[in-house]
Amino acid sequence: MRKFNLFNFLEKKIDTADISTVTAKLMEQTAFRELALHIAISYIANTMSKCEIKVYDKDKEVKDKFYYLLNVSPNPNQNASQFINQVFENYFYKGEALIVMHNDCLYCADDFDIDDTNPLKEFYYYNVSFNCQQIKKRFKASEVFHIKLDNKNVKKLVDLLYNQYGEIIAMALQTFKATNGRKYKLLLEQYRAGDPEFAKIYEEVLKEQLKTFIENDNAVYPQFKGMDLQEFEAKSGRTDTSDIIAMRKEIFEVTAQAFKIPLTMMYGNITNMNEIVKVYLSFCIDPLADMFSEEITRKRYSFEEWENGCCIELDTSCINYVDILEVADKADKAIASGLASIDDLRPRVRLKKLNTEFSTSHFITKNYELAENILKNVDAEGGESE
Repeated sequence: MRKFNLFNFLEKKIDTADISTVTAKLMEQTAFRELALHIAISYIANTMSKCEIKVYDKDKEVKDKFYYLLNVSPNPNQNASQFINQVFENYFYKGEALIVMHNDCLYCADDFDIDDTNPLKEFYYYNVSFNCQQIKKRFKASEVFHIKLDNKNVKKLVDLLYNQYGEIIAMALQTFKATNGRKYKLLLEQYRAGDPEFAKIYEEVLKEQLKTFIENDNAVYPQFKGMDLQEFEAKSGRTDTSDIIAMRKEIFEVTAQAFKIPLTMMYGNITNMNEIVKVYLSFCIDPLADMFSEEITRKRYSFEEWENGCCIELDTSCINYVDILEVADKADKAIASGLASIDDLRPRVRLKKLNTEFSTSHFITKNYELAENILKNVDAEGGESE
């Protein structure tokens, strides 16, 4: 099917000189939207690229070839951070992202088609391309990792809302320009139609000298005899940009709600960092991490392998910055209670695991004792027990 081209359509309606004007109006309507989307999506993509993707084999962490692909070098042209960024940018901008294993490397597809005519059978993916290089192979659904937005209709509704906001912003900009713009009228004593010399001077005055005079702060307007330039009185109305700023705020709030990102993060003025990050992780990042982990796990391992402890986990536990001195007492309590080993806690404070018998052991302080044992000791010493 032939793709619709905006400028092909416009060429039939306007001449080439007016295309820049139309483009400028479109940019005015979409600038705030694109800025808000860029901030939200870059937050999420950068957060995801910061996470470690853990590989488990029989409930034990392993660092095999697949771990290397996910966390270090998925393909010859990208590192893991670039790759994960691309995956989640595609996920939000396009509504889906397709990861394909090709020649023992992982690639995020730029474009692809799906044969989903029979929902009771395995889908096929074809016309898969990377950097405009198309692969002829048809991939089974079990051979690819397909991450999709849970509800594309929500995306359509958000896009529709953005378009409405864009129209309102464009009107506010037009009103602001009309109110604060300067208008002139050029009075001619007589207009000599058909005089080539007069037409040449007239065009020069309007297109060059008059334009330069109006657009520059310091300029001289050469006024010819029989010509009089007069300025119209300014229109009354709003002379500030409060309406435009209010609409920008509305768009940022809608974007934050759609992506489940705390609004203060969108504005960049975070005061209570720990609490904000907790909300951000709970409602925005963790659900995406679970979806990513489940898709990779179900395509990578069979039921029997999963049952025996084989899985993939996108770990979000180390996203928030932790000062080792601030959490030293809490870490000590976790180790002393037997809740965690030293190696369990070291990655939380950006330290590598020691991988020794000592660091992987679990300890418990002598102060912890079963209640019935304490009661027995009290009775044996002749004390009172309740």
